[in-house]
Amino acid sequence: MIVHLRSLFFTFIFFGVAELIISFDLLNEKNGIFLAIFLIIFAIFAGWNVGKNILYSFLSFSLAISSLGLLYFIDNVREQQIFGLLVSMLFYMALLGIKRIRKNAFDMTARSLFSASLIAIIFLFYAVVYGLYINFNIPLWLFIGVHFVFVTIVTLVSLRAYSSDYKRIFLYSIVIAFAMIQLVWLANFWPFGYLTMAAISLMFYYILWDLVQMVFLETLSKKRIIITILYCIVLTLTVLLTTQWLLVG
Repeated sequence: MIVHLRSLFFTFIFFGVAELIISFDLLNEKNGIFLAIFLIIFAIFAGWNVGKNILYSFLSFSLAISSLGLLYFIDNVREQQIFGLLVSMLFYMALLGIKRIRKNAFDMTARSLFSASLIAIIFLFYAVVYGLYINFNIPLWLFIGVHFVFVTIVTLVSLRAYSSDYKRIFLYSIVIAFAMIQLVWLANFWPFGYLTMAAISLMFYYILWDLVQMVFLETLSKKRIIITILYCIVLTLTVLLTTQWLLVG
């Protein structure tokens, strides 16, 4: 099932409000602030309505926050409109993934759809927090703290599809979050732009998450660990060698 009418209806509203903010350049206006708050609250409601669990609302909430934040870093109106369309498509994909994973957590198609939307949302989140940290005077402790909370919750949500042992899920979520904030601290010294750092952080998160989900699926092996790590190294090197280094002399 690739069509879910309720999710589609919510997506049209999300897209309409986002395009209204973009088309009339309301990001810095009073009316735009009200519309942005409405969009965030609506995203939370949509996630809860489809997923019937407040944890799923966190995904739609993160998507709305990240999308609104990234609009500040896009100057061209046409590019903003394209971004709004793509984000709306991701919003529908996330709601559909939530719907299917809630209905049948063992459905591999549902897991794939849910995981793909999850990874995209994580990238948007990383991009906006790195962008805000680089461009504004945000304390490092707050930057790291937001990462820790976000990674813990989003990992907790994603691993629910693989196990009903919530204590074990929470433990792995905390471990991954601690590992990621170490990377975030190191990233503070990296001479890269926010999109590059977001991409690298996402790759490291994915390798940790993939190893944990293999543990739950009981498919973990030395061969898969080596392949996953090598894959991550190749992608990381590719990103580093093709990006612009922001060296300060």
